[in-house]
Amino acid sequence: MKKLTTLVFLLVTQMYLFGHSLVLNVFDNEDDTITIEGAFNTGESAAGALVKLEGIDSGEILFKQRLSDDDLIVKIPQIPYIIILDGGPGHTVEKAGIPPKNGFKEIEIHTEKSKKEKRPSKTSMEVSSSPAVMVSIVFAFILLFATIFISIRNTNKLISELKKEKE
Repeated sequence: MKKLTTLVFLLVTQMYLFGHSLVLNVFDNEDDTITIEGAFNTGESAAGALVKLEGIDSGEILFKQRLSDDDLIVKIPQIPYIIILDGGPGHTVEKAGIPPKNGFKEIEIHTEKSKKEKRPSKTSMEVSSSPAVMVSIVFAFILLFATIFISIRNTNKLISELKKEKE
């Protein structure tokens, strides 16, 4: 039992050691394009993370593409926008968009209230297939089955002990 406890402790400890957060860098190229970089603060690449440019007022998706190992160069939209880097659950970063040289064509004042009222539709939600999520789910099932196995074993031992005492 001591070995099992040590093994579980080592597995759980490793999950906390590899905690990380997503970093979004946006650079103005001075030619009405921006360079978007994504990485984790551990130095790990964020290749595969989804980059979206979303109109602030309309909520319209202006651009959508997954990051590769190279930097992503995007034409600056003519309306106010935000840049969203989605690396999976708990790994989403938003930044205000850089305006083009001549400024935005549409400038509307918006409030936080209008942003809170906007709800994502079920069709626009995306399911993450992050390796960390998969490892966590597998680990949870292993613990569940181990608990059931130990419970059954202990129950059988108790029943056999009770039968011995009756005889």
